Amino acid sequence: MDWKRSRTMEKKTKRQLYELIEKQMNGKQVRDLNLDLFCARSLSEKMEISRNLASQYLNELFYQGLLIKIGAHPTCFLARSKLLNDGYASVYANAEDLRIQAEQLQEKRSVFSDLIGSSGSLHYAIEQCKAAMNYPGSGLAVLLHGPTGSGKSLLAAKLYDYCRQQRLIAEKGQLITVNCAEYSDNPDFFLTSLFGYTKGAYTGAEKDSEGLLTLADQGLLFLDEIHSLTPECQEKLFLFMDKGIYHRVGDNQKWYASAVRFVFATTENPDQALLKTLFRRIPIVIQIPSLKERPLTEKRELIRHILEGEEKKFKMPVRISESAYRLLEQHEFRHNIGELKNDIQVGMAGAYMKAISNASPTLDLHISDLPSALVRNPLQNSGLDQGSTSRLLPLNELLPYGGRENRYLLFYQAAMQNYERFQKHELTLDTFLATTTLQLEQYVDFLFFNNENFNSPQEEIVQSMLANINRLLCKKLGMPELSNNEIKILARYFTDLMQNEPISLVEQRRRSRTIQDFQETLKSVNAKLVSIVEEILPLLKTGLNLSLGSFEEITVTLFFLYFNHGYQPAPIPVVIMAHGYSIASGIAELANQLLHQNIFTAIDMPIESHFETITNKLKQYLSEIRNCHEIIVMVDMGSLEGIQKYIDQTADLDIGIINNVTTKLALDVGAMIMEGNSLEAVLENAKQRSLPNYVIVKNRVRPKAILTVCSSGIGIAGKIAALVENSFPKKMDLTVIPIAADTLQHRQASGIFDKYNVILILGTLNLKPQGIPFISIEDIINQSQSDQLQEKLGGLMSKQELVVFTQNLVRNFSLDNLIDYLTILNPEKIIVYVEEILEQIQKQLEFTLSNNILIGLYLHISCLIERLIIDKRFVYYLNLEQFEAEHGDFIAMIRKVFGRVCRAYNVEIPTAEIGYLYNYIYQGESVEKQAECVETSKSELMESVGFTE
Repeated sequence: MDWKRSRTMEKKTKRQLYELIEKQMNGKQVRDLNLDLFCARSLSEKMEISRNLASQYLNELFYQGLLIKIGAHPTCFLARSKLLNDGYASVYANAEDLRIQAEQLQEKRSVFSDLIGSSGSLHYAIEQCKAAMNYPGSGLAVLLHGPTGSGKSLLAAKLYDYCRQQRLIAEKGQLITVNCAEYSDNPDFFLTSLFGYTKGAYTGAEKDSEGLLTLADQGLLFLDEIHSLTPECQEKLFLFMDKGIYHRVGDNQKWYASAVRFVFATTENPDQALLKTLFRRIPIVIQIPSLKERPLTEKRELIRHILEGEEKKFKMPVRISESAYRLLEQHEFRHNIGELKNDIQVGMAGAYMKAISNASPTLDLHISDLPSALVRNPLQNSGLDQGSTSRLLPLNELLPYGGRENRYLLFYQAAMQNYERFQKHELTLDTFLATTTLQLEQYVDFLFFNNENFNSPQEEIVQSMLANINRLLCKKLGMPELSNNEIKILARYFTDLMQNEPISLVEQRRRSRTIQDFQETLKSVNAKLVSIVEEILPLLKTGLNLSLGSFEEITVTLFFLYFNHGYQPAPIPVVIMAHGYSIASGIAELANQLLHQNIFTAIDMPIESHFETITNKLKQYLSEIRNCHEIIVMVDMGSLEGIQKYIDQTADLDIGIINNVTTKLALDVGAMIMEGNSLEAVLENAKQRSLPNYVIVKNRVRPKAILTVCSSGIGIAGKIAALVENSFPKKMDLTVIPIAADTLQHRQASGIFDKYNVILILGTLNLKPQGIPFISIEDIINQSQSDQLQEKLGGLMSKQELVVFTQNLVRNFSLDNLIDYLTILNPEKIIVYVEEILEQIQKQLEFTLSNNILIGLYLHISCLIERLIIDKRFVYYLNLEQFEAEHGDFIAMIRKVFGRVCRAYNVEIPTAEIGYLYNYIYQGESVEKQAECVETSKSELMESVGFTE
């Protein structure tokens, strides 16, 4: 079995295991589940795999955030996707704890739970809607503003369901939907429809008629395309909203009342499309994102959801070609979800006709079935991999087990693992902090460049709250102000927590001792910093309504260390002032990081800010400085160069001002301050050093590094890194670093490319990073990229060492696979025997086997020896007698090279097994293909050769 097939099988088995858990949970409440069915033993028996392998896969799925764990005896696992509510923890001590929380969550289950994006791009919009509906009386009017097809009508329907669930409207209350565009040319008809009319109000009005306001009384009235109404209609609507009473058309005497909740929708700019009087009566305007603005994960969920709907309609299994799926992923749908759904339905209609004509049991959607306008767009579709057009994906493969990686959970696991290694004295304190900071940097890269759920109104609120807390604590504690960049990083962190849940308090209690020790270690590094974080967190808990545990306190402390706010202030503080949103912040942060001392404070001057505002900030900063008699102000250009005119001359400070600030100049000034130079000396030397200069840099020596990346996530990339490191033939002046795919896509964001000379990227996913060669692990094993490997590693290894490296990689990869396949044998022990056998076979046959064949033989021979020990199956080989007659020398040689392992395990290798080895070695065919009847039982074998009892 070759490397690619092995990984495919592993992925398939893991998926099947997850789907088995989902199937066993389908349609059941937690209280009705028999948890014994969800332990490793029961699941392994149903899957017909070893218990150890099932346990390994279950834990991997748990760490990916796809399963929850119930720590009973035995430990059980449930699929998070099948739990009918959000809010479940990751780990429960026992089944009773789980059932109690399930009952609590069921009571408050939200009707929005099954709305795609409810915990992502639509989360803030939904929270606003809920707040509006819960306002006393008839709630607050809501305007949904978004492009055509973005889901405004669906959200309005969900709001009605929510009001019914929360008993905000009467049992008889209805949802009345009106498309105002139908009345754009007939305003009178709209008014009679809305308010009703009396007999004789107009020609043909033969009796009194109730209007929509009467029908919607105690319910919800959804007015779509509200901008289509004439100013007269909008004015009448405003008057009702203002007073809550109205006349029917034709009756100016009698007043009617209606307690109705209003939801409006428009595709136009409401400032321009609505009367000012009406717009003022709609206090909550909610922006609904277009499909382009929504995360790719949500777009994938939408595609799958629509295809699942088609599967139910046609009552046939649906599959989609990989190229068609990628096209739907990448295409920019002008009319959003509505257009996406229409295009899929058009494609399904064509696929259905093909299925009928071919008598196919499945509906297969190919790129050729989709509308031609979709396929013809060369700009959007240029990146499609035409090589994958024939691969058909069942719907359960469109999303990896229904979710995306929880990157904060991965950071938690990595940080805890680092600390446990520090406790075991495997890492020094400095190495532990450096390693954890590097992983925190990767998490920060994710927060900034995987912008799926960010730049939202929710993030803006968090950012504003953090800015206020920052100002408050700076005065109270005398801590340096956080820069705009630092506030934004923290805002994204807390927004991520709000959308993905913090590390569960149950999980933190489980590892409470380690977490407590972690906190104490950070206190020993900087006690003042920990005390500052302890002041911040209670304010955030209250303001954000978040349940934050001890690890969140650790994370925020690590952020502050990352920001370099853990160092003692310098004898001469420096303030950097520069035009631009975060130019000054960037220079100050970098200089503090590189100098390892908190010397610089930033005052940013966004282009739209007033000069007076900036000078007031500087004055305030100068007035709050304590125990300091000298300060330097560094400015960039323009009006800031004359800032000394605006500084209060009565301040008890000597102030030096330097213009033309750059990062280099800031570093020079900081270094001189650390050396103990006086204010005058620093300023004089800064003047000399600020003269422009240039140099041509032809090369820059940095430590060499290899990156490993995998489409399955950073966890598998870490495994690949370990395999590569363990395969080096000697100690190498080379670092192997696993990296997340999204970090690699935004290489300018990661400190890795600044710290290391990345010479090569290895893995399973080629993201085509500019200027850095990529070699897949499969190509190394196949030896198809040996020249490029020699070119990149030739200066570090000799040709012979490169051969050994490749051989070791094959061996270690095989060992990694054997862990999954062997039940009773120790993989590390058996592989030594197999390595010796393969070396002798190649020596006796006088030729070298390819790496693909070697991997297959490592796996096959190891499993063969275990099978002989267990003696579970009888092997049949076609034309055995002929093989014995023609290949006696080969049989004797194999028995000889197998002699040591056969004696060690007291087994004998059958001639039939030697036959399969011969076929594999000489024909290069898969063992599975050659041995389709290897599993044949003894009785079946007897029948096959004509012997019956």
